[in-house]
Amino acid sequence: MGNFIQTYETTAEYNTAEPNLVLPNVSLTNDDMEVHYNKWVDPYNGHAYVDLGLSSGTLWATMNVGANSETDYGLYFAWGETQGYTADQVGNGEGQKAFTWKDYKYGNGTSSPGDAGMTKYNSTDGKTVLDIEDDAARANWGGRWHMPTRAQFKELFDGTNSEWTTVKGVNGYKFTSKADSSKYVFFPGAGSASNGNVEIHDGGCVFGNCLSDLDDMNSCDIGFNNMFVVLADGYRFVGHSVRGVIG
Repeated sequence: MGNFIQTYETTAEYNTAEPNLVLPNVSLTNDDMEVHYNKWVDPYNGHAYVDLGLSSGTLWATMNVGANSETDYGLYFAWGETQGYTADQVGNGEGQKAFTWKDYKYGNGTSSPGDAGMTKYNSTDGKTVLDIEDDAARANWGGRWHMPTRAQFKELFDGTNSEWTTVKGVNGYKFTSKADSSKYVFFPGAGSASNGNVEIHDGGCVFGNCLSDLDDMNSCDIGFNNMFVVLADGYRFVGHSVRGVIG
């Protein structure tokens, strides 16, 4: 029964926790002797995932946000922005997204950050991890999806066998479970979007949910090509892929 019943001392304590409850779906408050039947929330919200047998239990989505298959590039996002764009929507024309400092949501509206810096996730607010409302995986997929943490990226590197390979004619990086070789995640080489262009350059990047250790103009991501895959840092305005995790 421990998987389905959660106890709280007071109703106030329950009310604080309730918005984030997935399981258990029944809660009991001891002091007030109240039983609550929590609304069921599907943590996956219909999106496919794979369990790679990682020690943290993290589940990885099988495709990028905005993709229709594991080899589809999906959408390009600037870090902290929840609106994604297809390659055809990247450009300098009307209604297109150029992916520059000037059109970055949390930039200062100029072509260079300069002394003004970032308007959010900066030294003033002290935030180094995305608020959930700025997380593109959660905003687009709902459920309990979120963009990976730096630790989850590192665990993926350390806990799987990885290689640059081709899947269904698409080049990218494949991370295969050490426990079950039939289970893997594939990151297609979608390149990146910046200055009105999408550059495939036979590789790609996937955003994490945290700032870089360098400065507040950079965020953490993984970068990969046919020679390596690394934990990296990159400018926040550049358009990269987003991959959801639960964990």
